[in-house]
Amino acid sequence: MKFNSASSKVAVAGAALVAAFGLAGAAQAQSQGPYVGGSVGGSHYKGSPVGNAETDRSTTATKLYGGYQVTPNFAVEGGYVDLGKFDSSAGQLKANGAYLDAVGKLPIAGPWSAIGRVGVINGKTEGLGGNGRDVNAKLGAGVEYAIDSNLAVRGEWERYRLDTSSGKANTDTYTVGVKYAF
Repeated sequence: MKFNSASSKVAVAGAALVAAFGLAGAAQAQSQGPYVGGSVGGSHYKGSPVGNAETDRSTTATKLYGGYQVTPNFAVEGGYVDLGKFDSSAGQLKANGAYLDAVGKLPIAGPWSAIGRVGVINGKTEGLGGNGRDVNAKLGAGVEYAIDSNLAVRGEWERYRLDTSSGKANTDTYTVGVKYAF
């Protein structure tokens, strides 16, 4: 596992933010226990052009996850994310990986909550004659709307740091999904 100093600073700042969310406010909706969910949305590659060729930097991302709500304001979540395929005249780059996050939740008003996350991704990139796999930092923020005590809708932004054949790259996702608590 390797983190560069910028990734380490982002991870520490994100962990502090998640801890603050986890300690703040009163609970709503699910108080404790397991949950599952899935999201879909846009994925935007923010690295150098793939193979030094013009790159289609947007595609579709999907995410499946499971977690455990430890307290009303703090959860541990793990899952799999497919960041999609990015095309260029030099070929295609695919990115995906498994992740583990600390997730903080801060009630805003009524059924609305702000969520923040920090974690790690064991990311894999493949294509253009090279494959990369490494553990890197990830973070995100969003909102959650509790429909009832078991069902919620999430809108999130997440940034994944990945190793590619042309160096480090960030991929941002903007997703909407559903979470079901048991």
